[in-house]
Amino acid sequence: MKNRWIVIGVAGVGVLLGGAGTLAHSYNPIKWIRKGPSPTASEQLAANKEEEKKLSLELQAVLPPRTSLKDACAGFKSLNDCVASLHVSHNLSIKFNCLKWDMIGVKPAGDVKSCAAPSNNKAMDLSKAIHVLKPNANFRTEAKNAEKRAREDIKDAS
Repeated sequence: MKNRWIVIGVAGVGVLLGGAGTLAHSYNPIKWIRKGPSPTASEQLAANKEEEKKLSLELQAVLPPRTSLKDACAGFKSLNDCVASLHVSHNLSIKFNCLKWDMIGVKPAGDVKSCAAPSNNKAMDLSKAIHVLKPNANFRTEAKNAEKRAREDIKDAS
């Protein structure tokens, strides 16, 4: 009888210790797949100099004057967002710095005196930023077209 209680006690302690270890383990399968943070636009450009040169040549017409692609894309989470915003800025005659400010939520260097600051300094997606800066434009279509064009430009450069 005494041996039985010892075995039950040891099993109970084992269950408690094992349970403490499983509390730290998540049963959410999304958390099982550990992804690192995706590279920013600047990191993507720095990783492939050849792609940066080709893309800079392709986008020379839409880049703001005296601005390199690397400078224009600083602060963007993805290269696709940066290139799409360059196209929108060019197509709709929106100041690129204003669009960049709304998309990244951080005030960029340069002329932003005439820009409307993003609400609560929070980043917006491209279509919302277009709607804020150019309310009479068809913002959904413009954003979709710019994102498609950006994917094509990046694909052509790589």
